Amino acid sequence: MIDYCTILFDERERILFPLHINSLRHYMPGVFNIKVSVRPEDSGAIALCEKFGVEALPHPIYTQSPGKVGQGLSYSSFDHANRLDLLMKACTSDWVILSHMDVVWTGNMILRAKSFMTDEYGVLGHYPHGSIAVNRKAYGECHAGFWHYRFRGWFDESGPNPYIRLFGMFGMGGMQDPVPFTEIVVPSVDVGCMLEIEMQSYTYKFVRDAVAHYHHIGGGSYHGRGGVVDFFKEPMTEEVIAGHKVVDDNVQRALVNYAMFK
Repeated sequence: MIDYCTILFDERERILFPLHINSLRHYMPGVFNIKVSVRPEDSGAIALCEKFGVEALPHPIYTQSPGKVGQGLSYSSFDHANRLDLLMKACTSDWVILSHMDVVWTGNMILRAKSFMTDEYGVLGHYPHGSIAVNRKAYGECHAGFWHYRFRGWFDESGPNPYIRLFGMFGMGGMQDPVPFTEIVVPSVDVGCMLEIEMQSYTYKFVRDAVAHYHHIGGGSYHGRGGVVDFFKEPMTEEVIAGHKVVDDNVQRALVNYAMFK
């Protein structure tokens, strides 16, 4: 069987849990060992996992050191990436499926994905879109993994072979004199994207559309957005409230459209 993993972090996502698990089992019965990362203190999430007969893995919340919080680095994505890594370490199958909680399956994903699950391939799918398949052996060779990154750097086109050089987010390390280059900013390399880049640099093949037949409900998780742990500490402005409402509207629509999986 193939290990299948997801994260149940925020209590608001519990209403999506039946849709996720029941649709998975409906279209792909008997294929997966299902594992769910939960907060150790979240007895409701643990009880829900027990009710549906899936394995709950208690993982404490990961936070950055106090010195980094003030630099805007206490993002939910760090906790998210850490949970994905812990889930990978708990798996034993050659390939592992990792999915957002706000996913409903609409068909048999494994029929297409299975043909790519060989030693040649490292990653199938694109995690920010909702689901990804990872070659566990290839993952063991990686260092960046699922981690979230930001960069600054420069674009040097002064010579015959223009190139981009990336540095840390907070500048280029004590260079006092102006540099004759164009500064560039990479504001976010999302969770899982560095893994795709790293795998390809190790010559593993990558197929973004190999994992299909699912609906990503919210287009993003509730994770950290005003929930149990508000990593963003964002003020509840009209813009933020409107963003929350979009996610909630998507959830309510999905509960109607996929009511057969409740």
